[in-house]
Amino acid sequence: MKKMYLRIACVAMSAAVVMAGCGTTKVVDSTGKKAIVSDPCEELQQQQPAKRAVGKGTHFKEMTARNIAEAQGRAQFARALSAAVKTATDEQGYSFELYSADAKTGGAVTDQGSKSNDLVSSVANEVVANTVVIKTSKYQLPNDQFEVWVCLEYQKSVAEMAAEVAKKVAQRIPDEQKMKMNFEFDRYRERIEKELEKNQQ
Repeated sequence: MKKMYLRIACVAMSAAVVMAGCGTTKVVDSTGKKAIVSDPCEELQQQQPAKRAVGKGTHFKEMTARNIAEAQGRAQFARALSAAVKTATDEQGYSFELYSADAKTGGAVTDQGSKSNDLVSSVANEVVANTVVIKTSKYQLPNDQFEVWVCLEYQKSVAEMAAEVAKKVAQRIPDEQKMKMNFEFDRYRERIEKELEKNQQ
């Protein structure tokens, strides 16, 4: 009888170890300290953070959870891209924020900071629209909701992404700055690329 209980106890412990490996945390030492286990989508994103983003969505409908995850991932990507563009643009001294969205009219803008942010966000969102889902993880939670993770990727290189961004900014700056931009385009593109690659460090 003792042997039977011992076997059952061993099987139960083995199952507990296996389940701990499949969960989101696992015990590291006797103090009860736990290590957070990354989702496979997070691990994939961390391999190339300059051109990938991850998002998570939770909902009772699986498709809705996936849509939320994709929206969250693209928003994360757009924020990182916007920050890179803003830094590069400020350092190059381009002042498109002084003008309205219609560069031909050259109308002064009252809220310069807001207009600049709108333009940068617009460029970032256009580029982010070209990302695709390369990995999906799906879970069913105890309350029957679906938890969906996605990893999104810009399908070209970081250098090509920086070039695409620079071209889109060049299309929106005032005519009087376009000549300066043409001379400094490569330097501007390289500055954006450098900012994007900071995410990899």
